[in-house]
Amino acid sequence: MEFRNAILKEKKQIAHDSYSFKMTVPEGYSWKAGQHVMWRIPGYEVDEGDRDTRVFTIASAPEDGFLMFATKIGELHTSFKDILLKKIEPGDTIQVAEPLGSFGFNPEKVKSLIIVGGIGITPIRSIMRHELDSHKNGHKIHMLFSEAGGDHPFGDFFREADAKLEDFSVEFVTEVDVFTGKTAEYAKANGNEAEYLIAGSPGMNAAFTKQLQELGIKDSNIVKDEFFGY
Repeated sequence: MEFRNAILKEKKQIAHDSYSFKMTVPEGYSWKAGQHVMWRIPGYEVDEGDRDTRVFTIASAPEDGFLMFATKIGELHTSFKDILLKKIEPGDTIQVAEPLGSFGFNPEKVKSLIIVGGIGITPIRSIMRHELDSHKNGHKIHMLFSEAGGDHPFGDFFREADAKLEDFSVEFVTEVDVFTGKTAEYAKANGNEAEYLIAGSPGMNAAFTKQLQELGIKDSNIVKDEFFGY
């Protein structure tokens, strides 16, 4: 696998246990909003048994002019994440492989519900940044963003997107019953006229897929992105 060199520009805490890493874009490198890649940090050794690479979604869109990923780093974390948290600094090199996958809106749909939990927000940040420059009027997008502690990563970005984009609205939730209740309310009102993008842990994705299926939503209208590296 070929890696390209990017230079770290900024390391920022974006929630109580989540951090973003912003980098330069290697010359000739390109990606699409919603894709994920493998990252590597040269010059540091991880502990025995740990991997020296991680797959993270690119949280930035091409329109940003920079590469960015974000990840959750709890009190107990791997040696790879310890390097991210405590050792690398702006000016250091982070290596990035070629982008993979596809996750985004169906251009034939005029309604979309985004169901997202915690640091699963990273592909959604990329997709909605792209939408700010290329949104097709009439495509109504509603987002339910759940974070148990109320500290929603990239929360300010989505508040600004809500204010700028007439067709986009976001609700920040903290309680599971509110999260599932609002999902059910939307699905009952819009059915298969809408598509449903789910971005969260495997357990969250499975639970919401089951809920939507039981409400009569077709599998073809359910799109999942199971985030890595959290």
